[in-house]
Amino acid sequence: MRYMFSPSIAGKLTRLNLMVTGMALLLAYVAFLAYDLYALRQDLIGSLATEAGIVGTNSVTALLFDDQQAADSTLAALSHWPQIKCAKILRADGTVFARYTRVGSLVGEFKETVEAGKDREYWMKGADILFGGRIEFHGRQLGSVYLLAETSELKRRAGQFGLLSAVILVLCFVIAVLSTSTIRQVVTRPLAGLAQTAQIVSREKDYSVRAPMPRNSDEVAFLVRSFNEMLEQIQERDRALEESHNALEQRVRERTAELTEAVKELEAFSYSVAHDLRGPLQHIANIAFLLQQSAPKQQSTEAGGLIGRLIEGTDRMSALIEDLLNLSRATSTPLRRTPIDLSHMAESIAKALKDQDKGKRQVRFTVAPGARVIADEGLMQVVLENMLGNAWKYTSRLEAAEIEFGYTEEAARTVYFVRDNGAGFNPRYADRLFRPFQRLHSQGEFEGTGIGLATALRIISRHGGKIWAESQANQGAVFYFTLPYETGKAAQG
Repeated sequence: MRYMFSPSIAGKLTRLNLMVTGMALLLAYVAFLAYDLYALRQDLIGSLATEAGIVGTNSVTALLFDDQQAADSTLAALSHWPQIKCAKILRADGTVFARYTRVGSLVGEFKETVEAGKDREYWMKGADILFGGRIEFHGRQLGSVYLLAETSELKRRAGQFGLLSAVILVLCFVIAVLSTSTIRQVVTRPLAGLAQTAQIVSREKDYSVRAPMPRNSDEVAFLVRSFNEMLEQIQERDRALEESHNALEQRVRERTAELTEAVKELEAFSYSVAHDLRGPLQHIANIAFLLQQSAPKQQSTEAGGLIGRLIEGTDRMSALIEDLLNLSRATSTPLRRTPIDLSHMAESIAKALKDQDKGKRQVRFTVAPGARVIADEGLMQVVLENMLGNAWKYTSRLEAAEIEFGYTEEAARTVYFVRDNGAGFNPRYADRLFRPFQRLHSQGEFEGTGIGLATALRIISRHGGKIWAESQANQGAVFYFTLPYETGKAAQG
């Protein structure tokens, strides 16, 4: 009689161990891979948050003073991070203030914005991650920064990890086939401890725990050691991130203190100019006038010339002080937006210029009617006085001068302009026009302080508009500016 034996216990144990070991390794492989992808992505998001915070901190001054060049320099520093494809700094009204695009990257426009009530937010854009964060100063939102990073590095590292895990899986199966009893003692228990540790890490996000190390130095021990090293690296990254966060907060406090001190110094300077310089300067001007009027017959030609130069110098210094005060007010004065008729304002300024000239020149002023905006009336008065005053000054050598104020509708916005047929300027140096104390003509050619257009730039920028100029030498100039127009209730500045 022949007996049909069922599979041996060793075979059953082998198959059972193979099945259990295979499942455990497979689950561990999937868990590690998923965790690695998650951890790498979170690390990338954390790094983007840190980088966005640094960019936002370094852009506060640029946004406050509308220094686009400084903002471009800040974004250009992102070139050291090859994963960043694109970066933007937006103003508080959503317009683009500065932009950076990695060389060779094809990046489309994105419309995602950080929701109200949130300081930061991220979105998945296909295989890329878009991170956005607000830029605030003293509780007021100045703008926002957006970083678009690719995740190709995450895929590469995940592929390496998957290949390594697959090799380990094959080796463990070979060992399980050759030594069933050894597998139960050497592999099963360490893997159980490893799986338990992975579960604790995944559930509680506690990266300080470690998987128990087996006594033998085999592949499983290598796996456990690699896992523990990975946990140690993640813990070190969290610690470094916390230290970076603390350092960033300290840097923000220092920059805030420096900015506060700078504002105090600016206020002190304005006070000194208004009260300490204007008074003595007026006394000098009065004395010079009295000297000029008291005894003109007794004065020599040389003495009369010196007094004339003294009066001319005090007038120039007075104009410089007034321009400096306007520059200070353009930055520090709160905006009070009201409906303004720019056409009427331009006509009043033109009449004042003609009255001041007393009919010595032939100037044809053309003012387009109906130019209405919602803005700060006092600051806009300064803008038009500077622009029309420049047109008046730079046409002073023409027999038939023409000055025009008007506006055009372009791409759903209104563009205002002041055009003249005066001296003009070289367009290569147009960017210098709006910098303080930068002039394209000598004092001997045309008098001026070099502050008027810088003041106009700050005022227009504070209103959320833009200002630029076009010209050719000796062919006149056109200065353009835009202002956001609201048909409803004016927003408070």
